Amino acid sequence: MDASAADEPVDFDNLDVAVAHWHVNAWGGAEYLVTKLAEAVDADRIYTLGEPDPDDPNPYGSMTFEDVTPTLDYSAVRRLQRRAGRLFEYSQWEDVDWREFGDPDVLVTSGATTRAVITPDDTLHVNYCHSPPRWFYDLYHDRKGSPFGVLSRPMIRYLRTRDMAVDPRVDHYFVNSPIIERRLWKYYKRESEVVYPPVDLDSCRTGKDEGYYLHLGRLDEEKGVPAVISAFEGTDHRLVLAGGKGDIDKSVRHRIDQADNLDYRGFVPEESKYDLLAGCRALVFNGRNEDFGIVPIEANACQKAVLTRNEGFPSVFIEDGENGYLHDGTSSGIADAIQRFEHEGVNGDLVAATESFGIERFKSELLDKILSAYVSFSTYGTI
Repeated sequence: MDASAADEPVDFDNLDVAVAHWHVNAWGGAEYLVTKLAEAVDADRIYTLGEPDPDDPNPYGSMTFEDVTPTLDYSAVRRLQRRAGRLFEYSQWEDVDWREFGDPDVLVTSGATTRAVITPDDTLHVNYCHSPPRWFYDLYHDRKGSPFGVLSRPMIRYLRTRDMAVDPRVDHYFVNSPIIERRLWKYYKRESEVVYPPVDLDSCRTGKDEGYYLHLGRLDEEKGVPAVISAFEGTDHRLVLAGGKGDIDKSVRHRIDQADNLDYRGFVPEESKYDLLAGCRALVFNGRNEDFGIVPIEANACQKAVLTRNEGFPSVFIEDGENGYLHDGTSSGIADAIQRFEHEGVNGDLVAATESFGIERFKSELLDKILSAYVSFSTYGTI
């Protein structure tokens, strides 16, 4: 930008903003976020590696995902690399020539591997960080006891090195909560700005308590699903589980299928999700050091209490006895939280606790912060 251009005020409507997101292997919170982010900046598509793997179309909006790999050389090799999951994503992203996708003023990337992109020197690269890769950093030691964990350690060390090497390519970071703000500083020593993800509060609704507890999310070890199952097995409390199959052991899935009081619904569309939230007795949430967690906020917006693990952002959002109860993540801790809720209920204004997480707030804050970052960035090289 020359000196005369630098003196002219910059308006967001005059900025060309592109959005990129790492490969979509499941529809989840990150995909919800990037869809709403692309809508907010008025992007017409989201660039990604490969076509999304889920059979179902994007459940979070009409935004489409465009595969960038056809523009790469050795396309047959790239397709083979895609089958290896995240292993080759850093190298694929850095081989994408963004001049083939226009000349955006700002590129907003979502996901860890997209940070590897090499942008033109006049393009601001903003990364919305959901978390530094957890198996590289804060959860690295949690897999040491398994054969896979031992065998994968050399690969993880290599990928951690790659992850650190691409970090300087990011000009500015947004993070989804103070938890990730701290984690980003801990592992990258980078400053960031918190922009809470948008929650569709208008779609949340209240409903009659139909007597079941609800777990929403993939059946993952990281989501603490085995402990949730153990807490409900052999009790009179009903538990409905809705979400993708996840990575839990087959034995845990067998226990779900065998228990009369456990009902696994699989992945459900957004409308069904809100129906389940409206009809549940309370939400059970057991994610390990969760970076944000949209579902607890949605539950409160539906006037349902949340029984959450005392870690991560949900433990900041939930106030014991007011809009839910905290537990230690073990099956006995979850069972104790259920008992406290059954005997004492909650006393706070659940809906009021969610008012700062709406979609309009997200859009306004996001656009203001992108514009501010671009104005600061564009002054470099001016006289």
